[in-house]
Amino acid sequence: MSEKTDKKDETQSDASKTNVTHIKTRKAAIIGAVALVVLAGTGAAAYYFTNIGKPAAAAVDTGTKTQPITIAQMKEQLDVQTIYHGVTINGIDVSGKTMEEAAEMFADDVSANDPEFNITLSVDKMEYPLNPSIFIISSNLPEVIESAYNYNRTSTETDESAAITQRYQILEQLAKTTENFDIEYQTDASAIDDAVRDILDSLETEPVNAVVTSFDTEKLAFVIEDYRAGIDIDVDSAVKAVKAAVDAKEYTKTIIVDVKVTEPEVSKKDLEDILGLVSTFTTKTTDKPNRNTNIDLVCKTIDGLVLQPGEYFNFNEYIGQRTSAKGYKEAVGIYGGTTRLELGGGICQTTGTLFHSVLMADLQVDERHPHTWPSDYVETGTDATVTWGGKNFQFTNNTEYPIAIHAYYNNLHVTMEIYGRPVEDGMTIEVEGVTTGRSGPGTPLYIANPSAPVGSSSTTKSAHDHISADCYKVYYKNGVEVKRVLAFKSSYPSIRAEVSIGVLAPDGTIGTINPSTGAVSGSAAAPTVPPAAETTPAVTEPAATEPAATEPSVTEPAVTEPSATEPAATEPSATEPSAT
Repeated sequence: MSEKTDKKDETQSDASKTNVTHIKTRKAAIIGAVALVVLAGTGAAAYYFTNIGKPAAAAVDTGTKTQPITIAQMKEQLDVQTIYHGVTINGIDVSGKTMEEAAEMFADDVSANDPEFNITLSVDKMEYPLNPSIFIISSNLPEVIESAYNYNRTSTETDESAAITQRYQILEQLAKTTENFDIEYQTDASAIDDAVRDILDSLETEPVNAVVTSFDTEKLAFVIEDYRAGIDIDVDSAVKAVKAAVDAKEYTKTIIVDVKVTEPEVSKKDLEDILGLVSTFTTKTTDKPNRNTNIDLVCKTIDGLVLQPGEYFNFNEYIGQRTSAKGYKEAVGIYGGTTRLELGGGICQTTGTLFHSVLMADLQVDERHPHTWPSDYVETGTDATVTWGGKNFQFTNNTEYPIAIHAYYNNLHVTMEIYGRPVEDGMTIEVEGVTTGRSGPGTPLYIANPSAPVGSSSTTKSAHDHISADCYKVYYKNGVEVKRVLAFKSSYPSIRAEVSIGVLAPDGTIGTINPSTGAVSGSAAAPTVPPAAETTPAVTEPAATEPAATEPSVTEPAVTEPSATEPAATEPSATEPSAT
């Protein structure tokens, strides 16, 4: 290490300390390399120690008069073991120096060793410093010293005397001019390339559109994460600029990196401008507390649900099994063509209401089923039933924008709203049910009741007509109907009334009945057959505080839903349960 370097401030950076160690190591390496070259050069020079004493054409000035110089005298001056006078390295005179002495001269030259580097990349006003360790500089100093030493030690002449004379003349010429040898310095280009790319490649990003992350049910607005602009960096130009700075010995420099910012296609404002309320539909519920509790629970479960483009809503999958642990209560539901109490009874009103709002938002309905008989809270042909393990309701967000469901129960009303993009061409959609056919249920079926007295009767299953109905989506623009599209066909089955007839006579005998007429025979007294009742016997809903009964098991598979473009009639089984 040179004396100048040794006197540097003791608080120098770690990178500088690394450079000092590197310089010391290189100094020893260079001197060692030069020593090897000296040995090789000495052997090569022995060739010229011949023909001593031969006269030559050259002359020597003795101070009084010019006298001829002999070949031996020329050879004596040429055969010195030092660099000839007039030879310089990097413009520095190395005349009369041995190769080791010349190496010593340059071992501590800062221009030949690693300087202190502080090169920084500036990307969009953010600075990223390059690790100084990548700029370790190497030079060809040993080769340059060897070349300087060997200058004029060979000749193009084949005759030895002529060769010595030619070399001596060149030696005399060096007294008037100089021969310079430049040291070449270089860094590890691949290390610089890799370091620059490691930094800049990680900063390049693709543009990201603004995206809806959730729906605020208080503000009734989408929560939107704003876009991120894309960053395209000219990495190749940055690498070239760093290498050019090193070549120019600009070891402290900030490289301004060219950056191209790419704006995304969709911003937060774009989404805010287009997204809003698309449809809303409300139905009136009953005053049954348990039924309304079930409806409210479903509303709270799906309220605020966001579906991204292409995502679907599957009612049974999302809501799950209706259990008392989740808070569901026993309420009246349809089962086997009649009614009974079951957990989650009444929740079909949520799917029927949602079905309307989904159609009004012009979304794709994938699966929908009618009840066993029409519901009284929507038009015939526009209801939608669900059962756990059976019939389901499902739709898909087939738009290019996110949608959200806002569902709530309040004061005997259930409302379903869809937020998203407006219906195409500024149209609105209404849902209309049209009854296309009706036929009677036929005569009642009479069933003997051996525990009831003769003459008593009760209706155990009400009669229902077979009804065919169509569900239409009716498009309006500026209040004028533009078109109507058949969305679904429904078929409600014919259900015969069932009447229980008492056949227990006063004397204890059991009579028989005619199942077609209800006439009792074979008993002590056979009263007139009573007319069949046409109303379903009331099923009393338990108080809201009563514990829920075990939910009935449903094993029938769901009926395949017809295509929304070409709907087919859906014929539910008269015995299939439905959580109405």
